[in-house]
Formats: sequence, C-alpha cells, structure tokens
Amino acid sequence: MDVELLAVSLRPYYLPREFGHVIMLCVYIPPSQGPSCERIHAAVNNLQTQHPRALLLITGDFNHASLRSTLPTLTQYVTCKTRDNKTLDLFYANVKDAYTSAPLPPLGRSDHNLVYLLPHYIPLVRRQKAQKKSVKVWSDEASEKLKDCFRTTDWSMFQSSHGDDINSLTECITDYMNFCVESIVPTRRLRCFPNNPRWVTPELKVLLNQKKRAFYSGDREEQRRVQRELQWKIRAAKKDYGKKMEEQLAQNNVRDVWRGLKNISGFGQKTSRAADGDTKTADELNSFFTRFDSPHTGTLLALNSPHVSNHQRSRDLPSPPPPLRSTTDPSTPSALPSSPLTVTPMQVRG
Repeated sequence: MDVELLAVSLRPYYLPREFGHVIMLCVYIPPSQGPSCERIHAAVNNLQTQHPRALLLITGDFNHASLRSTLPTLTQYVTCKTRDNKTLDLFYANVKDAYTSAPLPPLGRSDHNLVYLLPHYIPLVRRQKAQKKSVKVWSDEASEKLKDCFRTTDWSMFQSSHGDDINSLTECITDYMNFCVESIVPTRRLRCFPNNPRWVTPELKVLLNQKKRAFYSGDREEQRRVQRELQWKIRAAKKDYGKKMEEQLAQNNVRDVWRGLKNISGFGQKTSRAADGDTKTADELNSFFTRFDSPHTGTLLALNSPHVSNHQRSRDLPSPPPPLRSTTDPSTPSALPSSPLTVTPMQVRG
C-alpha cells in the first residue's frame, strides 16, 4: 500500500500579505510503509517551486514516519499524544512560532485524539516597523526649473578657482549639482511596509481599498468589476517590475539587480533558530566525523564497555609493535643497506 496524499489550495478572504495563498496537504502513511517520505518530499518541492509565497501546511497520520530529516525547514507543532502514549498525527508548517497544540477527546469512536491548534502567528507588518525614506518627486515643472538653474550658472567660475586639478573640479561641480537638485526638486516622505512586495504600486493600493469598500457595502457587481481591474493591474505591475530588473541587468547595474533579488527571495534575513537534537545525537556525529583520526577508536570504545570481560580485552587489544633496532648495533649484519630511522604512527601509539 502506497502513501496517500491530497493537496488543496485555499484562498481565505483575510490572509497576511506575505502569503499569496494557503496549500494544505493531508497525508496518510500506513504502518507497513515504513519511514520513507520521498513521495511527500517530491510533492512539497514541486508545490514550493510553483508557489514560493504560499503558506504550506502538512497534516495527517504519519504513524512511524517523520519529515524532520526529509524537509528540515518545516516546523512540527504537535507536542501532545494523539493515540495512547504515541504521537502519530503531526502538523508541519513552513513558518516558525505559528501554533501551539493541546489535546482534545476523540471524535465519535475514533481511536485518535483531536488536536487543538491555537494560532500565535504575528504578521510581518506587526513584527517589523515600517521604513521611512525620502524620495524626489520629479515633474515637468521641477525639470524645467533645474534646467534654468544650470543654464544661468557661470561654469567658468569653477574652472578658474580650481585650475588644472581635475579631481577637485569634479568634486566641486558634483556638489553644486546636488545642491541644486536638493533645493529645487521637492522631496516626499514615504513609509515602506515590510509585507509589501516590490511590484506593489499606489494604484494597486487604491484598488485594494475600493475592493474592501465594495465588499463591506454588499455591491457584488462593483466588487467583480474592481477584482477584474485589480487582476489586470497586478499582471501589469509584475511585468513592469520584471522589465525594470532586466533593464538594470542590461545596463550592468548588478548592485540594484542583486538587491531586488534578495528582496524577492528573502535572502539575507536574520532568523534565530535553535539547534534540534540531544547529546546522544551530538556524540554520534562526533564519533562519525572523527573516525579517521584514531583507527582504534571503535575498538577502544567497545573494550571500555562493562559487558566485555578482561580476557576478551587482552585478546582484542592490538599487539605492540616490535622494538626498534639501533643502527650502531655490532650484531647487525653488514650486508643490510643503511636506511634512516623512521617511526610510524602505530609505533608511537604502541
């Protein structure tokens, strides 16, 4: 009997903006199947590739299997017993600190307990403060004023004051141009929320607010009209943002392209994650990775066990190497060729 897997895509009305939609996977692994989870791993990787911004939830009866080693980036939230003294029903999610679990009585004649999951997820807009930045509002009027300022400037004054020093002249002219831009072009203060994608424009925010007002008013026709316009605007905004990144890449502006890719993928975000496991797992890893440093580590560990007799210890211990012979011994035959004295690591250990 193979693994049973069902994936459902959900889009509730209210969802944190950092998630595009929700993908729920229901899993059943028979007890005779064993701990193999390759099919679940392949399905999850395929879904995450197609929908990188989706909230992924995996639940079901896993019996003796676990996704801890197969999908280590997922977090398991069921900490209570689900059947007798065993935890067979698990719940995984691709977000941290999202739920806490509590047991409830079984439903009907079921032999599995119900698990109550209490959400504790804090949206990204509440966890991180909005960034404030200043941007220049370029308009035709501001451009004309800036042109007039440069047109009436006596540029020979800069050359006469700096002479042949090209570096000082360049720095002075650059500072003057920046001063003109700061004085003429108006500045606007913006707040950038962390849950806003880079392709979200002010027009999209206006349409989102119109959709909310249409929903609360109960006007279905207006809601459908705004939804169609919103979908068209979203496609256009994503396309424009993609063209912008392509233009930056074509202009060898690798810095802005890399910044955009990090914002899209979330690369470089600091996350605190505690190490999972216990001292036994750490000791096994240390023994595995240091097994080549001491060839007799395994033998000595086994001999130190209290279940090994003294006779077995003396029989299994490695025999000492033969004593070294001095090259100045007169009993040494002269026919033997002279060679430098060498000591092997085995002789040092003996």
